[in-house]
Amino acid sequence: MTVFNTIISGIDQGLIYAVLALGVYISFRLLDFADLTCEGSFAFGGMVSATLMDSAGIYPILAAIIAMIVGSLAGFITGILNTKFKIPPILSGIITMTGLTSINFMIAGRASIGVSDSFVSWLPLSRSYALLIGGLLVCTIIVLVLYWFFGTEMGASIRATGANEKMARAQGINTSAKKIIALMISNALIALSGALVSQYQYNATTTMGTGMIVVGLAAIIIGETLIPAKRNFAVSLISVIIGSIIYYIIYQFVILAGLQAEHVKLISAIIIVFALCLPMIKTFFIKFGKKADTYLRDKYAGYNAYAIKRDEKAAARKEEKKQKAIAEIKELQSALHEDTSLTPFKRKLTERRLARKKEKFEMKEGVKALAVFDIIDRETEEVQQSKSVEGGNDNA
Repeated sequence: MTVFNTIISGIDQGLIYAVLALGVYISFRLLDFADLTCEGSFAFGGMVSATLMDSAGIYPILAAIIAMIVGSLAGFITGILNTKFKIPPILSGIITMTGLTSINFMIAGRASIGVSDSFVSWLPLSRSYALLIGGLLVCTIIVLVLYWFFGTEMGASIRATGANEKMARAQGINTSAKKIIALMISNALIALSGALVSQYQYNATTTMGTGMIVVGLAAIIIGETLIPAKRNFAVSLISVIIGSIIYYIIYQFVILAGLQAEHVKLISAIIIVFALCLPMIKTFFIKFGKKADTYLRDKYAGYNAYAIKRDEKAAARKEEKKQKAIAEIKELQSALHEDTSLTPFKRKLTERRLARKKEKFEMKEGVKALAVFDIIDRETEEVQQSKSVEGGNDNA
């Protein structure tokens, strides 16, 4: 296997397992719920998909969709155990995962089942490139759907529940229902990943979910460390996918190195530990860089002069970006208040763009910096009110 083929193979696997990582991201990051159902629902999706294809001859894509639907039931059970029976999150997940171990065996009647087709068989390409295109297509659709859903009122309430459950409950949000919905979505994606992996490997086993929770977490942490998204949800989702791809590219190079099968798991564990330590390593190098910069400033006059110019350029770029952001926000505000030709649909899109721009500006400049836009809004409203009063007087 050449280096190029190794990279392509790593990307193929990374895209398929990225669906798993996105499911884990929803429960662990958005909901702040330590859900260990993952390992059971992953195998559950794989066994359901394989059984449907083997016994009923169902088309691979349809089998994967059915596996995703039934996988959401695992999240539903975990959510019920936690919200209705007050069982702690970790224990709720363990109970569901344990039950799924027997269910997975009961589905096929044996511990392993072969698969003869895959979700990319319709593509007229070689297997590697078909998996690449198919994986990109699946991940793109999921990211777009998740981005849309978590921008709706229900999605925002789920995120609010994960951020501060007590505050969300005080705002009238049914946090129990939102937890259950989020866990259903999470495990639906995990089961879908299991179905795709079983088709990728042409085989599904009752133990194929072992260790998947750690793989999902490693992908999330690698992505978040390399691509800090702060509060940009779309970038967060993309970073999870990239983290999964990087993890499996490294994994494929470990296999390419010719290590024995029993050593691959050890190297995989080391990769995961390294991924979990990445935030600490990154923080160390940032602090080290700042200390080195301070030392060199004090020690060498030439470096100090260079550093001053560098900081001035950085400040100028920052101010330029700030003024550009202010101009964009003012333009959107003016369009909302003055452009009477906007259709209701375009007005709604403009309002969403304005809200996103303001949120991004607040994140960079602070809450107080938004005061200038509030003043503009008030002045515009006063002008509109005065115009309406004048119009009323003229009519009278």
